[in-house]
Amino acid sequence: MTVSGNVVPLHQPRRDADQADHRLPPKVSTEWTAWLREQIEPAWRPGEWGDDVHLFTGDVDHAGTAVYRCDVAACDALTRTRRGLCATCEKTHRAGSLGLKEFKAAYVPDRNRVISGERADCRVRGCPRDAVLWGLCNAHGSLRHKDLQRDPGSELDAWIARQTPYRPSPACLVAACRYDARATWGLCGLHQSRWKKAAATTRGRRPAPTPTWLERQPPFLNVHQFSLAPLHPVARLELLYALQQRDERGQKIDPAAVRQAVSHLAERVDSIATATAEQLPSGTQANVDALVRETYRILRSAFDRFEGVDPTTRDVLDLSELGVKSLRGGTTQRPLGLDVTDIRQPWLRKVLVTWIAETKPNTTEARRGLRVCQAASRALDMRTGGGMDASALVFADMNAVVDTFRVLPKLDGGAMSSKQRGALLSFFFKILDYNRAAGHLDGMSASFARHSSHVIKAEEVDEDDVGKALPESVIAQLDDYMDLLGQGVTHGKMTPEQVQAMARAVYELLRDTGRRPYEIAELRTKCLEHVDGEWLLIWDNRKGRRLNRRLELEHDTVETVRTWLEVRDTLDLPTGSEGFLFPPAGENGKIRHLGPEQIAAMIRKWADSVPVLLSEEFDRNGDRVPFDRSLIYPYAFRHSFCQRYADAGVRIEVLRDLMDHKSMQTTQRYYRISHKRKREAVNVMRLHTVDRKGKSAPMASATAYEARSVAVPFGNCTEPSNVKAGGKACPIRFQCAACPFYRPDPSYLPVIEDHIRSLKADKEMAVMMEADEFVVRNLDDQITAFRGTVDTLRKLVEAMGQEERDEVEQASTVLRKVRAAQGHGSVSLGMPGFPGQRDGSTA
Repeated sequence: MTVSGNVVPLHQPRRDADQADHRLPPKVSTEWTAWLREQIEPAWRPGEWGDDVHLFTGDVDHAGTAVYRCDVAACDALTRTRRGLCATCEKTHRAGSLGLKEFKAAYVPDRNRVISGERADCRVRGCPRDAVLWGLCNAHGSLRHKDLQRDPGSELDAWIARQTPYRPSPACLVAACRYDARATWGLCGLHQSRWKKAAATTRGRRPAPTPTWLERQPPFLNVHQFSLAPLHPVARLELLYALQQRDERGQKIDPAAVRQAVSHLAERVDSIATATAEQLPSGTQANVDALVRETYRILRSAFDRFEGVDPTTRDVLDLSELGVKSLRGGTTQRPLGLDVTDIRQPWLRKVLVTWIAETKPNTTEARRGLRVCQAASRALDMRTGGGMDASALVFADMNAVVDTFRVLPKLDGGAMSSKQRGALLSFFFKILDYNRAAGHLDGMSASFARHSSHVIKAEEVDEDDVGKALPESVIAQLDDYMDLLGQGVTHGKMTPEQVQAMARAVYELLRDTGRRPYEIAELRTKCLEHVDGEWLLIWDNRKGRRLNRRLELEHDTVETVRTWLEVRDTLDLPTGSEGFLFPPAGENGKIRHLGPEQIAAMIRKWADSVPVLLSEEFDRNGDRVPFDRSLIYPYAFRHSFCQRYADAGVRIEVLRDLMDHKSMQTTQRYYRISHKRKREAVNVMRLHTVDRKGKSAPMASATAYEARSVAVPFGNCTEPSNVKAGGKACPIRFQCAACPFYRPDPSYLPVIEDHIRSLKADKEMAVMMEADEFVVRNLDDQITAFRGTVDTLRKLVEAMGQEERDEVEQASTVLRKVRAAQGHGSVSLGMPGFPGQRDGSTA
């Protein structure tokens, strides 16, 4: 590695500190270390950190230390994983056949095992020396060996009873080492072995260990301990400072990760802050690499402050240092950097940094701020002067910035909607306005400001666009490969079979309920409710701030949830997830349930694993083309659910309530039919109208069909006065089945059947009220007449050829959707049938 112009091999033997100090610049070895000592808290973590011996002994009861008790009820050993097993119990569990839950409750470990690194005292009464062999110290063990040579049949217990204790042995010379020293160099067996490997022999003899070597030796370490002793004194202070900074931000101290990081750093660097990123160790465990990278980032930022450099002037900003919040709340803990290199104008960079530092946005907003400032920087860079002088900016410069946002693409280069571009432009003005209001832009030209013309107009919506809903044929194909759900996905300690069961439950809930991904992720274990013979799903609409909503469920979906609950009961649930239907992957984190991003990854992996997925489009050879799998994501199933009901002709106000939309305009999008499609549907259907006796009575034109379709909700009417009055002047009070002007067609079949059900209900009420006989008779006659209309229309459709029938059915779907959006007709709220037969099985 390169330090101050000197090249040192990365894997060279460790140097003593007194030999290495001259390799560090005096500023680092003296002034920098003095600065660190001023910043370091001497009373940090009392009871855990021993500053005099550089040893950290984690407290299992400290929330900020990643050390826990073994989850086996009868074990008192420690582990680095919450709700996990110690190394010994883990090994025993893997070798056995008990499930994890049963093993934790029933297994009793060997009480005589060494679990803390402490050696027991010698078995000779009163002897304080460490037990080594036969439970005896070295001295008594030697005596026992001689005794056995004289008398091989000598009993150990009787022999022990006759022995006298020795005085305590001196402790090992290594600081904090708990073992007794041996005679040779004043070292315990562990450190004596290390010294033999480290020291070169001179004429067959090894010298005594030097004070510097002793200072750099760690004691025997348990899972809850780490020592900074192996590090160079400068690196030792640096790492301690970084750990204290992480602790202050609420990040846990993981002794095992720190121990491994120390092991790697001790052999490579004398000062972490003055090393380069390439010199740091990598390729070890992910958490160790992350700790080393974050330590380096913290120390580089501290070194800048030590040298009087403003950290906000760096090309890569430290978000945690700026106080940026995580997406879930609280200051971000991860080493997140914001690369502002592309913002060429110093004043614009300062605008962004000031906004972040003072408003403390979350990580998503900070990165959004970076994006809009980068876009503005590119626009200004093309102007005369490059926008470098804020006081020289003019109105035309702002126009150039706005024009850039008008054509701004997505990050992947794809087209961005006008709504998204408008939101980003507003975000840029938000940052600019804050700085101006806070007095940070007093020198900026007043003409460089937002004007009423600086808007991005909404684009015309293509009504022929099918939107984001997945075609039902694609969903049916996905259903055929539900056995692939969850394959290759890991989730905490769950087995592959358990992950598959969870993935299937998540998918079926997405598909059959139309709830948002986060609403599925946050479902509670008591999300099912049985009321009046119907099953309801209890869910929370946090987006609309409407909690404890109810949604009617189909029987198959209920069985899916209940089956998953049975699987869930066999899991060893992470802490805090007991009340949620879908548990998180691990113990850490504030969110104690499955995350929407995990659902997205699960669905994406599944969609990519399906061997064949065909769209409804055809190529030139008449073959179906592959479906674009990027369109398969969790939220698409909500669009599909809503579109399914809209296509079935469900009234728009009913569907709005079903989807729990706040605005009718949101629901209206699913009913959009272009004038072209509507005209084509009318031209098809006008040829298939019949009169009340079933005789063909086609309409002369599409205009005539549309004019007469507004009269009654369950068929067209040709009675002139009623047509003129928009259906409000029926001479016989809408008893259409008996009217010679009635002109139904196959698109009205669902509403006619619904009207028959309504007439039946009216008849039952009339009978209950003991109404006059003519009322009941009239209702009976209407029911009979409308049944005849239904039979006629069904026979008409059945008599068609397949191609003509498909054409009529497609036209019927379009017209029913148009009428539903206009509020005409009524359709029952039963779940629309899916094309193709689903297997009906559950997870």
